[in-house]
Amino acid sequence: MAIPVYIFLGFLESGKSTLIHTTLLDEGFNEGEKTLLLVCEEGIEEYDSAFLKKTHTDVVYFENIDEISADVLRELDKTYTPDRIMVEYNGTWNIDDFLNIELPLDWLVVQILSIIDASTFTSYINNMRSFMFNVINPADVIVFNRCSEDTKKAYLRTNVKSINKQAQIIYELTDGTISPMSDDEMPFDLSANVIEISDDDYGLWYMDALDNAKKYRDKTVVIRGKVMRRDIDPEDIYIIGREAMVCCAEDVQLIGYMVQSENADAMVDGDWLELTAQMKVVYDPEYQGDVPLLQEVSYKRIPPLKEEYVYFS
Repeated sequence: MAIPVYIFLGFLESGKSTLIHTTLLDEGFNEGEKTLLLVCEEGIEEYDSAFLKKTHTDVVYFENIDEISADVLRELDKTYTPDRIMVEYNGTWNIDDFLNIELPLDWLVVQILSIIDASTFTSYINNMRSFMFNVINPADVIVFNRCSEDTKKAYLRTNVKSINKQAQIIYELTDGTISPMSDDEMPFDLSANVIEISDDDYGLWYMDALDNAKKYRDKTVVIRGKVMRRDIDPEDIYIIGREAMVCCAEDVQLIGYMVQSENADAMVDGDWLELTAQMKVVYDPEYQGDVPLLQEVSYKRIPPLKEEYVYFS
């Protein structure tokens, strides 16, 4: 069975240790598994013996990337027999230096998380862009912590997406709670007569519409997606959506909404469309809540998108 490896990136005092502490103390994440924590820089928050014992964690410190080798990691695996690995990586080291090391047979990097202090982001991106690139580019998840009511989430998102379109972005307030994007911060104009949803923003629109269906009632949107036909649907219904990796490359699903159309019988499974539709709201007994229903206004067939997968931020 694979041993998952979680890598935490970020500069000194960005909050890596705090996030690792919080994660390991989360009962939903830690059910007694043995964790091996590799620490490549010592921050303000220390890992004391009581914490390590409580979370079943062994910690090993490294001062230089040259101290980490395939032989060293194999020896650690043999000594500690961990159920999972966490790596608190040094923000000034190139992550490729670690990723290029041959890991023990069962070790598998499953997630790279980058922790960025939102209050210092502008200064860092302007003056240390190459270092910021190394933190943003490889990340699966980016956590902007220390956000405030004045934090410009759209500005943070735009800068991240210019480097890494795939990353999921989380905004965390100073009290540790998650701060969703407001309507004014969305990358599409909800007040427009026709809301244009860019290909990169499909996932953000999909989730927001699913959570706030009534907000989109009677709004007209333009989206691009792939058709799916199902035998269980009425003759005037087809599905339009995009593929999303739920947890891994082997677990890909089409996420989308039903489209009511007089042209449904002309739609073929796998067709790609640019769809203009008016959004309605219907009750879904399976979802046990209101969900969007798209009423087709017009459509045109298009080639498949270069990037077919959806990213939820």
